[in-house]
Amino acid sequence: MKSIFTEKSLGIDIREKSVSLTLLGKKLRSIVVMAEQTITIKPLTGKDEKAEKYFLNKVNHFITEQNTWPESVVVSLPRGYVTFKTFELPAPDLEAAQSMVAFELERQFSSGLGDLYYTFQLTPKEGNIFHVASTAIKKEIANYYLDLIRKLNLTPTILDVSTYANVNLGLLQDIEKSPPVWALADISPEALDIALIKNNVIEFSRNLNWSKPAIKKANTKKTSNSAELESLSAEITKALIDELQQALSSCRSIEDNELVGHIFLTGGGILTPHIAQQLEKETEVSTTALHPPESVNTLESSPSSLTLTSLGLGLREMKKQNIETNLLPQDLRPKRKKVNLKATLALAAAVVLLLAGWFVNRVVYTNKTMSTLDKQLSEIKGQVASLEKIDLEYEALKNYVDILNTISKQYPDKLPVLDELSHSLPRNTWLTHLKVKQGVIEIKGYSPVASNLIPILEKSKTFKEASFAGTIISESAGEKFNIHADLEAASGS
Repeated sequence: MKSIFTEKSLGIDIREKSVSLTLLGKKLRSIVVMAEQTITIKPLTGKDEKAEKYFLNKVNHFITEQNTWPESVVVSLPRGYVTFKTFELPAPDLEAAQSMVAFELERQFSSGLGDLYYTFQLTPKEGNIFHVASTAIKKEIANYYLDLIRKLNLTPTILDVSTYANVNLGLLQDIEKSPPVWALADISPEALDIALIKNNVIEFSRNLNWSKPAIKKANTKKTSNSAELESLSAEITKALIDELQQALSSCRSIEDNELVGHIFLTGGGILTPHIAQQLEKETEVSTTALHPPESVNTLESSPSSLTLTSLGLGLREMKKQNIETNLLPQDLRPKRKKVNLKATLALAAAVVLLLAGWFVNRVVYTNKTMSTLDKQLSEIKGQVASLEKIDLEYEALKNYVDILNTISKQYPDKLPVLDELSHSLPRNTWLTHLKVKQGVIEIKGYSPVASNLIPILEKSKTFKEASFAGTIISESAGEKFNIHADLEAASGS
C-alpha cells in the first residue's frame, strides 16, 4: 500500500564538489526519509556549462525517480561563501534589540548590506544583553545557485546555512548529560567547519578550506585497508584538535575555566567512527557521530553521515527548530500558507458529519418518494399491461446511453482540442505526443522558447492549470517540453 504524506520537503546541501539530497515525507505522527543520495560534481563556478548540466541532470533524475514533487525546498550553499559573525547587543527589550540589529550589522559586515543576503538569530541573555549570531552571503553568488535550482522547476523556500542545520540536529541528540558547552565538526574533503555552542547558542563558527581528497577516496570504497583508514583518521584528528583549540582561544564568550563537554562529528562517512575514537582518546572529551533524530524514520541503507546535513535542511519546514533563519529576502520567499493539520481535520470531520446528516435525510425522503411512485406505477401497470414492455425498452435504452456517456467522459473528443491547439500554439512549435483522457491533456514537443507556452495555454478557454512536468531540456531541435493541463468542461462535451 502506497504511503500517504501530508507534506513533502527536499533538503539540498551543495558543497564544493558534491551535492547531498534528502527527500522527507510527513505523515500524521511521523517523518519518513523517502530517498537520499550524495552526488559527486565538479565545482559550480558559472563558467563550466558541462558541470552545470551534469548537476541539473543528476538532481532532476533523483526527483523524477521518486515520482513526487516537494512543497518545501531548503538549500544550503558551500560554507566557504558564507560569512559568520557573532556579537553581544545591549538593549532594553527584544523589540528594541531587533530594531538595532541592522545598524550593528552594517558595522560588522564592512562591505555593507546592500550587496548581501543576510540573516540573524537573536537570543536574550542576562542583564538586558542579546546574543546575535548572523550570517551573510553575496547576492551575486546566492542568485547563481538559486537560478540553477529554479531551472529544475523547484522554488527554494529557505536558503539556510549548513552550520545551522547541523547544530539543529545536534540540539535534538539524546545524550546522558547535556553539557553547557559542546562542539560540532563537519568534515568534508574540501573543508572543515567547526562550531562552538554554549547554552544552546552558537558562540563561534569557523570554516577552514583544506584539501583532503583521501576522505573522498575512503568513502567511495577505493581505500579498504584498515591501516590506511587509521592513518588517515589520525591525520584528520590531529588537524581537528588544532582547529578546536584555535577556535576556543578565539571565542571570547567561553571562559578558560569552561570545558567542552561533548563533540559531535558529521560528514566524514566511514571515517567518522575512527576519528571519534581517536579524538576521544586524545582529548578525553566524549565524542560521538551525529545521527538522525529518533522521530525520523530513516532508510535501512542509510549512507552514514554523508546526507545528515541535507536531512537537517529538509526538517526545517516539518519540525520546530531551535535556529530558524532564512537568507532569502521576503520578496524571494514563495507566498504560501502553512496548513494547520489539526484545524483541517476538525473542519473535515464537521463537514463529514453535516454531509452524513444531509445524506440520511435525503435517503429517508427518497425512500418515501420511491414508495409512493412504486405504488402508483403498480396501479398503472395493472391497468395498462402494454406499458410493461415500454418500460423494459426504456431501461435498455437508458443503459446504452449511460455506457455511451461513460465512454465519452473517459475518452473525450480530440478534434476540438486539436483545433484549439492549432490556433493557440505558435507556428514554430510542434508536437510529438498528445494524450487526452478524463479531462486532462498531456502534450510533448519542441519550441524555441518553451516557457512562453504556459501563458498562451492559460489564455485559452479550453485549458486551465497548465504546468510543466519535469525539466525543460535544450536540444538542437529546440527546447523539449512536457506540459500537463486540465480541460474545461465545455471542451469535453
